[in-house]
Amino acid sequence: MEKTVYTVLLMSSVLELFGVTIDRGNQPYTFVSGKHIYVSAEKNWLHAQVFCREHYTDLSSISSEWEQQQLQTAPGVRIHNSTWIGLYREPQNLNGWRWSGGGYATYLGVWDKDQPNNGPKEDYGLIKRNRWHDAFVYHQLPFFCLKLIVVRESKTWEEALEYCREQHTDLTSLVSETELLLAQRESRETQTTTAHLWMGLRYLANHWLWVNGDPVVYEAWPQGGQHQCPAWNLHCGAMATAGAWETRDCQESLNFICY
Repeated sequence: MEKTVYTVLLMSSVLELFGVTIDRGNQPYTFVSGKHIYVSAEKNWLHAQVFCREHYTDLSSISSEWEQQQLQTAPGVRIHNSTWIGLYREPQNLNGWRWSGGGYATYLGVWDKDQPNNGPKEDYGLIKRNRWHDAFVYHQLPFFCLKLIVVRESKTWEEALEYCREQHTDLTSLVSETELLLAQRESRETQTTTAHLWMGLRYLANHWLWVNGDPVVYEAWPQGGQHQCPAWNLHCGAMATAGAWETRDCQESLNFICY
């Protein structure tokens, strides 16, 4: 017994050296890598969705091959095992794949060979050997959750960045429509005290970038497109609670979103 406990503690220490947090609470054993949480407990897709919404934000969505690789290569994830993600298909629509958190799955580049095979009632998505498969909802599998944390304190952009990096991981990126919709949902449920929320978007060296290093592959600027050359004091990006991105004065005090 002592040897088993020692082994678990040693593994935990090694993983945390690689920036992976292990949730040691009363919940099933989990590995946290960025926004995504790998939950080792095996549940069917519907129960996994409930669990993610109760304890985190929702089942994970994937918007790029880069994000897929992040999930599959995180320490603690058994890459050869099947793992639920938040992908499901609309009834009576073979091509209508959506994410649990809202929005259509526009990135569909990682289906395995001969997948989806559209078997009877195979309307839910999982990852197996780094590729997507359609599957029956009641398979008992581990799963990925997505976690966004809305903070109701008002801080400048720099203060929000420091807070997120000290208390959580970072100011969040919003790399897809689904993540934007989830951020809106979290802001409503948290009852934010400001009409805009800081996110990790910053204008530096003539480019907008995510401070956590995520690529800017999705944008939600209002009609008129990206602000290619914002005023000198509007170099920080915020999300309006209605959803659109806006440039704001970095010294403004706003609520914010961490992960």
